[in-house]
Amino acid sequence: MRKILEKVDFVNRYQKICEKYNDYENSMSGSDKKKYLEILNSINDEVSYSSKDRTFKYSFKYKNCILDMILTMHNGMVETHLNYLKDDKWLMFNRFDGYAQELNPDFNREIHNIPKYSSFKELENILREIFGIYEDIKKELKRLNGDI
Repeated sequence: MRKILEKVDFVNRYQKICEKYNDYENSMSGSDKKKYLEILNSINDEVSYSSKDRTFKYSFKYKNCILDMILTMHNGMVETHLNYLKDDKWLMFNRFDGYAQELNPDFNREIHNIPKYSSFKELENILREIFGIYEDIKKELKRLNGDI
């Protein structure tokens, strides 16, 4: 998976998102599940919601692999996790900023940890960029397995 994340320029792309959307003082407060679902469905309607965890999940099943992207949105922040299972074994499970730091030890998690939004338009922009990274990871996973 490391090769895939490097191929899609994961660290630079995620850092740019965090740099662009980093206004904590003006970030929105509260939570609006209905609006979050509306935005997520406009990007990709294959989202599921876990009321227990208050998370939104996209799951990509490919051959003997599962790649999940899990989103938690609250108080103007977007926390994104990526989980990778192969043959029912957990190979990866971490937040995006955790992977960025693993790939590049100079990645500063204190500054670039979680993107922040001050409007629903900013939230949509963040989610579209994050989803673009997820889609590129999926494509690269297929390509490495000779299916593209």
